[in-house]
Amino acid sequence: GEAGGAGADVLLGRGVEEALPTFDWTFTTPYAGTPLAVAGLGGAAPEWSAAAERIDRALLMERDPILLFDEVTLFESELDDNGTAQLALKVRVMPRCWYVLLRFWLRVDGVVVRLREARFFCALAPPTSPSPNPSPPPPAPILREITSRDESYAQLRARQAPTHELQRLSADDAAAALLAAGGPVDVRYAALRCPAAPKQP
Repeated sequence: GEAGGAGADVLLGRGVEEALPTFDWTFTTPYAGTPLAVAGLGGAAPEWSAAAERIDRALLMERDPILLFDEVTLFESELDDNGTAQLALKVRVMPRCWYVLLRFWLRVDGVVVRLREARFFCALAPPTSPSPNPSPPPPAPILREITSRDESYAQLRARQAPTHELQRLSADDAAAALLAAGGPVDVRYAALRCPAAPKQP
């Protein structure tokens, strides 16, 4: 047979393209949360469905005390000095609602910018006076808003957007800059509706 056989093909690089798995070196992810089953609420995990409700941004802007805030960077890469890719999570809990932002930010210098944000929001019911044999109301739906922006530097320059500033901006500031620059954005709305807790005996 041929000298070296298949082993030589690997060592000499023959057919390597076919052998390598598909790999997205920008680490782009479409992840937008995973509903889980809750014990005592039917067993099966609820599913996202299309929704007409929208996140109450006016409530988020109220000066309510923040009971909990946290920010976690899930992963971050400088793409071998070609830009940046980051997935980060922010959580905020107030007396009347809670809010979560999952943001993926990608910048490949001189080539493309990509911003994918999943926002989660739930209004919390106010406390009620105790009553005999209460029937708990169904929980408020968890609302999800997914926005996606994906543009080349050429498209940004065509709209006279400030591309040179993107290299020194944080993910938060870059998101604000892209919003101010306008451009195409894909938005999807959904809601997660959980069943009411069983009535207390």
